[in-house]
Amino acid sequence: MLTREKSPRLTAAIKYFLIILVLTCLLNVLPSCAASERVEVSLDTTEAEKVLTILAKTRQSQPVAEEDWQALFATEPYRRLRAREAAMHRDFSDDDFRKFVLSAELLSQYEDLSRTLTAWKKADLRAAGVRVLQYLPAEAVIHVKVFPEIKPKHNSFVFDVATDPAIFLYLDPKVSQQEFDNTVSHEMHHIGLSSTDKLYEKKIAALPDGPQKAARWMGAFGEGMAVLAAAGGPDVPPNRFSRPDVRENWERGMRTFNQDLETLNEFFLEVTDGRLKGDAVNAKASTFFGEGPWYTVGYRMAVLIEKRYGRAALIECMLDQRLLLQRYNQAAEQRNALGPEKLALWSPVLLKAVEAKERQK
Repeated sequence: MLTREKSPRLTAAIKYFLIILVLTCLLNVLPSCAASERVEVSLDTTEAEKVLTILAKTRQSQPVAEEDWQALFATEPYRRLRAREAAMHRDFSDDDFRKFVLSAELLSQYEDLSRTLTAWKKADLRAAGVRVLQYLPAEAVIHVKVFPEIKPKHNSFVFDVATDPAIFLYLDPKVSQQEFDNTVSHEMHHIGLSSTDKLYEKKIAALPDGPQKAARWMGAFGEGMAVLAAAGGPDVPPNRFSRPDVRENWERGMRTFNQDLETLNEFFLEVTDGRLKGDAVNAKASTFFGEGPWYTVGYRMAVLIEKRYGRAALIECMLDQRLLLQRYNQAAEQRNALGPEKLALWSPVLLKAVEAKERQK
């Protein structure tokens, strides 16, 4: 039988094709591997389950044994909720929690709470973490425990980000699946960004006490950056899945942006020059949470920077939050020169006090 020898040119083409194919596969696989190492999420629903067990007994007129309560109080989510409330100097006791669980109002929500917990158990929480990696520095990791909780306060938050990061999610039957996903992504961004806090602390360590505190509180603009990350981009409406009251509050914050920036500017100046000290600093800074200026001003600054300089420039600001103010000023000054709308600017005195320095290119 005669065999036809392959053309050297054809053989080289096949080898070239195979090389390209292998490289393409590697480029697709490596980011996934990197993401799998950077994002580790565990879900602990034991607190909510123990509360539902007690509610089920109450509905059926069965006695709730002391063992039922101790099983609830022993869960990690409950123990850490107590620790968090204590850290916030809030009243929280086992007796008060018993009263909450046995209330008629909570009992009336049993079916809705059960249905919501079942749905949340099926959620791909890790995917939410992977999604926000595009808005985090390469050094950031998201290693976190997630606690859906049935609790008196209807808030969600992160806690103990430095040693054992946890996300507490209020189990709310009124929250849509889209809003739930958005909230989880928002909190995941906080966990990822907080994993780089030590890098920022080194950068501001040499600052005097006042400017250092101001620079540290600039990290609260992470709320606004988390809003942007959860949305997925600067052109995506950040509250498209939120309830009407939340959207209305957000739109109000957008309208009062200049006023809110000037309020924060004065706050930072009071901290840097020592007019505001000690607990008074934290007390005043706390008034800017609750979908307030830390969110709205931080978000609008982040959007302006990304649109003007690109996402890489914004992510660099996450490693040194002082740069967020500096780069915003640069972009805002350019925008102010082009049209009648004038954006408020950060005080040069403030920027000088915290001494943000651009990285040498």
